[in-house]
Amino acid sequence: MACSLTLTGRSRPCRNALGGVKKVWFADGAQGDNYWDDITLTGADAGECADTQASRDFYSYFSPKNTSSFTQAVNASIENGTVFYGQSLTLVLNNITAADIATLENMGKGRLAIVVQDNNDNYFVMGHQNGCLLTGGSGATGAALGDLNGFTLEFTAEEFDNAPLLPTTAAGVPDTTLATFN
Repeated sequence: MACSLTLTGRSRPCRNALGGVKKVWFADGAQGDNYWDDITLTGADAGECADTQASRDFYSYFSPKNTSSFTQAVNASIENGTVFYGQSLTLVLNNITAADIATLENMGKGRLAIVVQDNNDNYFVMGHQNGCLLTGGSGATGAALGDLNGFTLEFTAEEFDNAPLLPTTAAGVPDTTLATFN
């Protein structure tokens, strides 16, 4: 089957983009009923999304500046004719508490719906079809007084498409009527 590509080109962008993750939101993506299963893509490049499922609460986690990252890797096999996108979130959280330990144990037991806000106020929907998993990480007390006392966590997803972007309101918050961002 022949493939039809739509190419538009790209001019040199302004030098006004920033790296890094500002905030991350998590919601339970119950097994077999992932929150983003029925996501609808809109827009010329299918880069924005609107959710079509029941309302869900998302809970925010702040990360210290210059410590967390979100990466999307193209995984292609010429031999097999396949392409998919590996999504990875490395999240650093300061201060180890008993409540955090219990929450992280829960996160490791199921699939998650994750929204990542970068420092440019883009809201990426990570694992929008297959959900996200906590796949690694560590908790450390550090050795020196200035070392990290907290967690470094790795969340991953594998998707057919890149992570779509949530549209935002004039106030700069995600514009969705079916999700509450706490």
